[in-house]
Amino acid sequence: MLPKKKFAMMLMDQQYCSRKDYAVLETQAVETHIITVNSPEQAIEMAKQLAADGFGAIEVCGAFGEELARRMYEATGKTVSVGYIVCPEDEKELSDHFWAQ
Repeated sequence: MLPKKKFAMMLMDQQYCSRKDYAVLETQAVETHIITVNSPEQAIEMAKQLAADGFGAIEVCGAFGEELARRMYEATGKTVSVGYIVCPEDEKELSDHFWAQ
């Protein structure tokens, strides 16, 4: 049997506590870790740790943006894919309004 793939979904907010705000979902083939960070610096350090722990992919929320996602990818030694989620352009105003409240 092949080892499980390890995937992380990372969310960022100043009020998150990484030790407390964390979840793991598992299937027979994949471990999905929902991880929180409270700063870009913590995100970069967490990406390094995830790479060391054998993760193969990280997805980050839109708060990270392309530049931070790329810095995280580079921090892993370019060994872990780091994708970032954004809403479609025609929904950006609605999303910005929600997050600004």
